[in-house]
Amino acid sequence: MRKHELTSRYHDFFEYFGNTEIQRIRQRAGRTLRRDWIIFDTVEEAMDFFNSRCGEFVGYYA
Repeated sequence: MRKHELTSRYHDFFEYFGNTEIQRIRQRAGRTLRRDWIIFDTVEEAMDFFNSRCGEFVGYYA
């Protein structure tokens, strides 16, 4: 699943694949500036964080 947050300086994309990690991809002007992994102890923690704290729903990543 993918969500994104839009600011005036960059876009943050969050990708979650149902495990204990969420990937954050920061882009500006179509270029990737950095990729970070947010790691959780349990799947439930990762899912709760993704659903409550990550931006707007974009769709499923295929």
